[in-house]
Amino acid sequence: MTDWKNLIFSPLDLPEPPEIDMDEFISWHTDQKSYMLKHNQNRVNSTNLYGGYCWHISWAKWWNTYDTQEPWICDFDKRFPELVEYLNLFPFKQMKSISFLNQIGGSKVEPHSDPDDLWGMRFYLKNKTKEALYFSRMKDPHNHRIRTMEDAEGNPLKERRNHLDFCKDEKIYAKFPKDRCAWMLNSYRAWHGIDENPTPTGSRITCAIIGEYDEDKLFQLLDASTQKHKDYQIWY
Repeated sequence: MTDWKNLIFSPLDLPEPPEIDMDEFISWHTDQKSYMLKHNQNRVNSTNLYGGYCWHISWAKWWNTYDTQEPWICDFDKRFPELVEYLNLFPFKQMKSISFLNQIGGSKVEPHSDPDDLWGMRFYLKNKTKEALYFSRMKDPHNHRIRTMEDAEGNPLKERRNHLDFCKDEKIYAKFPKDRCAWMLNSYRAWHGIDENPTPTGSRITCAIIGEYDEDKLFQLLDASTQKHKDYQIWY
């Protein structure tokens, strides 16, 4: 029986993400930024998220909107129905957070872990940077996430953790069958980072989906993805 806890990275056996109107996406990003600043972000976080940070981040769903009568922020579902249809292909009972991470040109992403429940579902809306995502495996296999900027109780640390304290000194680069595709990562058995973006802001946009899994669909997808993309996978 496959121990899926050891699967660190894999492209997913899902269709290529749909093309969208990027001018409309930029317009929506501006609208949701105003919404998030008003309702969901304090000024400290906003400074980090919208300036002086490696990402410009947009949220289609947020932790305090997903279970409301209007879960989609700034009419995302009406403005991008093709993306909503695509998101519904992922193995979730409930999607609780959907974010788009636009890597700023000239920035790099230091090694870190993501707040997913073991298996993180992602897709590239745009990707012009080719091989840039890398993984550093844990020295010992963990069954929990070591947080980047918080202690185990969620309290903020004075300094971000140094991944070499518990990860191997390595960079294993992810390879993709296509520039734009769906993929997964594991934040329990490895941390990941991204090399400096040599392309302009807007050339690499990742969608991150967090929620409650439908485990039957999840493991069926991981199995199908292994059969199709085993040459691209990274294991612990």
